[in-house]
Amino acid sequence: MYWVVSIIPSDALDLLTERFSKVGIVRFTVAEVELMSPDSASTSGDHALRVEVALNEEFLRPAMQVLETMKSEGIDVATHVGHLLDAMRTRTGEQGPEAI
Repeated sequence: MYWVVSIIPSDALDLLTERFSKVGIVRFTVAEVELMSPDSASTSGDHALRVEVALNEEFLRPAMQVLETMKSEGIDVATHVGHLLDAMRTRTGEQGPEAI
């Protein structure tokens, strides 16, 4: 299981949603974030979106291809991927890959 976090421009959300949907990714979390200035510890005043999604093995490659394609099209995408040791859906009590 994997945890994928990407920062994308606000105007790229519809495109990401459409492309994720085409590869079977329909549930993810989006939050507005304020960007930090690369030269200091202060905020730049610019906003973007943080997209977070927990994925099983079979969805990681398609998700990364979507994000890499967007980046190759000139959309500013920054992505971080990490392993999830466990997952739990609190509403149903499901754990592990079934929770995702």
